[in-house]
Amino acid sequence: MSLDALTGLQLDAIHTRIAPEKVAEYVAATGDDPGRWETVAPPSYAGALLFMATPLLLARQDVRTYTKVLVHVDQRFEWHAPLELGAPVLLVGRVSKVRTRGASTFVGFEVAVDGPAGRLLDSSSTFLLGEEPASPPGIDHGEPPAPPRADNDVPSPVQHSGAGSVLPSLAKSASRVDLVRYAGASGDFNPIHYDHEAARDSGLDGIVVHGLLMGAWMAQLAAATSRRSDPLGELRLRFRTALRPGVATAVVGTVSGESVDGIDRIDLAVRADDVELVTGHATVRMQ
Repeated sequence: MSLDALTGLQLDAIHTRIAPEKVAEYVAATGDDPGRWETVAPPSYAGALLFMATPLLLARQDVRTYTKVLVHVDQRFEWHAPLELGAPVLLVGRVSKVRTRGASTFVGFEVAVDGPAGRLLDSSSTFLLGEEPASPPGIDHGEPPAPPRADNDVPSPVQHSGAGSVLPSLAKSASRVDLVRYAGASGDFNPIHYDHEAARDSGLDGIVVHGLLMGAWMAQLAAATSRRSDPLGELRLRFRTALRPGVATAVVGTVSGESVDGIDRIDLAVRADDVELVTGHATVRMQ
């Protein structure tokens, strides 16, 4: 059986709202600045909107067989307007492409988010699905105890001097309790983030941190350089290496070019022990 027939599939539309109480939970779960996001959601709340639509795809009978392995490969968000608290929104998910390579299937999934005045957000994801992992996990040292959270910085306003500027890094980490909180706030309940055996069955050594939680940390650093209510124009992420809970990371950024029409480009990464776990870039609205 193949998932190729899903190409072009449009899922049922979802009518919802950007609920202030859910945004507050999300801000707390991602370690963002609650004082900044009192009238609009942070840009990274796009991840929670994505995972309102994604379950409609993953719960399909013709897809569930392939979700023993479920890995988020890359992500692109494009924001067109602020995500105002309380606003009604319409979400529509669509399978844009399907590509099979050996035992793995790469599924492109797009979500459009519209508000009363027009398009708010476009999301484009690549998920790797499979019936069996491509390789076995490493040695099982048993399910570890829940590690404590390491240092976590709340983002504060950042000023820079233009191209080549290195932004102050953010110290971030997530305990296993944090992963449960993030799952509840974002809707991403992939068991590899809370179930040791499920993580190993999918080919991982154990539980790992959500890719979009690390993406939220990157969005926080980029957004800290602008005081606009809609600071980010675009965020592109590539998920490269898994992060285990409790491990300290540094979120780093560099302004990669001169501002063009009031928009900066910032190259971003999440690093642990000099290994880049997630890389990407953001465009930031400065004017």
